[in-house]
Amino acid sequence: MRKSVRVTAQWAVIMLLAVSSFVAQAQERRITGKVSSSSDNQGLPGANVQVKGTTVGTVTDADGQFALNVPGNDAVLVISSIGFSKLEVPVGNKSTIDVTLTEDVKSLSEVIVTGYGSQSKRDITGSVATINTEQLLSVPATNLAQAMQGRVAGVTVGNDNSPGGGVMV
Repeated sequence: MRKSVRVTAQWAVIMLLAVSSFVAQAQERRITGKVSSSSDNQGLPGANVQVKGTTVGTVTDADGQFALNVPGNDAVLVISSIGFSKLEVPVGNKSTIDVTLTEDVKSLSEVIVTGYGSQSKRDITGSVATINTEQLLSVPATNLAQAMQGRVAGVTVGNDNSPGGGVMV
């Protein structure tokens, strides 16, 4: 009697482990897709694709393609890129998700391009001066240095006046 109870208990444990491993494996699945730009419908490289509320995420490749393991059907993908509106897409039963991001023009004015990368305007502690592009284009100039000359207080622009000579800012 004890042997049959023990064998039955062992089989129950084995079956429980087998079923739980299938359930655990079925919860996580691979999602692939493409992130495109609304302006030219081309793939958007460097876009962030992240599962909402987790640290699981990836970045799109040069063609805008991505692949990501999601933890279930109720997952929501948050897709974002600099200069584009953020988009949230529920995964559901889909295995391929292709999205198109729309340009967010107002956020483009908040990014400053520096010589070593880009920073948000609120993160810079030093002095920042901007030149309106309409002012640059209003005066005929052969190069950017000539167009910038005299436009920003405290900045001196000069050149060495030789053919192919450099510019000093």
